[in-house]
Amino acid sequence: MNEDLEVTHAETPEAKARERAGSPHRIGRYVLGELLGEGGMGEVYAAEQYEPVRRSVALKVIRAGRRSSERIVARFELERQVLALLEHPNIAQLLDAGVTDDGAPYFVMERVFGEPITHDCDQALRSIRERLHLFLDVCRAIEHAHRKGILHRDIKPSNVLVAQVDGHPVPKVIDFGVAKATEGELATEGLPTQFGAPIGTLTSASPEQLDPERTANVDTRTDVYALGILLYQLLAGVSPFGEKRPTILIDRILRGQPTPITRALPTTDEEIAAARRTDVHGLTRELSGDLQWIVGKAIELEPDDRYAAVSELRADVERYLADLPVLASPPSLRSQIKKFVRRNRLAVAATALIALSLVGGIVATSLALVRSREAEARAAREATKAKAVAEFLNQTLAAPSPYSDGSEIKVVEVLDRASAELDKKFAAQPEIAV
Repeated sequence: MNEDLEVTHAETPEAKARERAGSPHRIGRYVLGELLGEGGMGEVYAAEQYEPVRRSVALKVIRAGRRSSERIVARFELERQVLALLEHPNIAQLLDAGVTDDGAPYFVMERVFGEPITHDCDQALRSIRERLHLFLDVCRAIEHAHRKGILHRDIKPSNVLVAQVDGHPVPKVIDFGVAKATEGELATEGLPTQFGAPIGTLTSASPEQLDPERTANVDTRTDVYALGILLYQLLAGVSPFGEKRPTILIDRILRGQPTPITRALPTTDEEIAAARRTDVHGLTRELSGDLQWIVGKAIELEPDDRYAAVSELRADVERYLADLPVLASPPSLRSQIKKFVRRNRLAVAATALIALSLVGGIVATSLALVRSREAEARAAREATKAKAVAEFLNQTLAAPSPYSDGSEIKVVEVLDRASAELDKKFAAQPEIAV
């Protein structure tokens, strides 16, 4: 039987093509089969191990032509060491490691026979609650990595495969190729990634991964963001940014402009709803409220506004499933204003300048008007005062007759009489009396 399997792998089109290209169809005790995937660093093959045990595995080896790069080798070695630290039922396990005859490092992993989590859920017509339970397993896997001081930095549907174990779906997180060690000896090893280079997949990358000036902010909340994007796709079946052109997509991510999940579903998209065993109206209703607040909090633009840890995101999903109040809530008015200002900085700045100019003009005009009216009132008061004084003087001091009371009247007496009359006449107007 072993012979038949080995011949089968050796006779596959991929094996024949490698043989023609001079690539080995066998590495150590592993017979290589189909190419499962490839990236900037290496290639992943399906393989069969025959000794000391027989099993199907996945083998990753540095791509030919990249072996001379110290950075690639360092990054590859870091991935091997990272996988050696992680032992969790929802993470594909490291089984073996070695070096090929021509000096290329490789490692062997548990092979996951499954589909990306979004495809699996759609094909199996999993309900929203079933999808949430699978998502919780993914959160637990990433929590385990974080406890070991490892950031994944590339969480996306194709890196979360769902396998069937004893008839039950089990998600497995794979590909720690761009992982970052934040603690322990691995955190001090070399520089596995180029400074300023974006890390991860664009459609799942956080703002701080895309902005060279913010790469220092990459931490566990970066994986929270990617999990939020994954949750959005699991629930709504579409991307929160809905844009394929890289430059526009990056701009939307950096400005924090995801489409609210309740508006992500076209009213005619019955296929997406049917894959969740409901209709569009029912799906929109289910995604409203707590679920949209949970997703929204996970994919906030600023790390400080997100869940502080994956455990908090997981706990909120668990509260939702248990019909308990969740921590996430609608954004406050202050938060909405901050987001609006961030999204429209130039427009807000221009509007603010115009508003300040208008306010300044209004204030200046108002002050001038007030001053003018105060001057008019002051002049009127002075005129009234002058008139009153003139009338008083005319009445009391206008050439009195010295013989009007039968005796000679003196000026002093006239002044004393005027003073007494002044106090009585202007008792209610002391400013005139003075």
